[in-house]
Amino acid sequence: ASQTSAEMESLTKQLSGVEFNLLVPDGRRRGGERTEKSYDSAAEDVLDNVLSQIDVPPLKFVAVSDRDDYLKAARDAGMFTCRVRPLNKRRGNVTADYNVEDAGSVQDVINEINGISFNFALKH
Repeated sequence: ASQTSAEMESLTKQLSGVEFNLLVPDGRRRGGERTEKSYDSAAEDVLDNVLSQIDVPPLKFVAVSDRDDYLKAARDAGMFTCRVRPLNKRRGNVTADYNVEDAGSVQDVINEINGISFNFALKH
């Protein structure tokens, strides 16, 4: 198995409670000679791959990343964006729709997008 496949398998084992519908490599390890050019559209390629394999419009996706290239590509594709930025880390150069300190807080973002709030749940 390739290094990327092994990393994805390791991730799915670490997150055993998460259901993965699709796993795609991040595009950083393309075949052939490595040049700066080979990295130019890696984020777009990954997101295009996801969109081509899942029949869901971009507006129904939340792209979660700590990387500017993925957040920009997702925003340009019409997706919601969520930056994972721990306290005291740099802000990044791309403005995201949402910011969270850790991956565990992403569920709150999804709930907000779906119109579910903690206060609403308490009242009903």
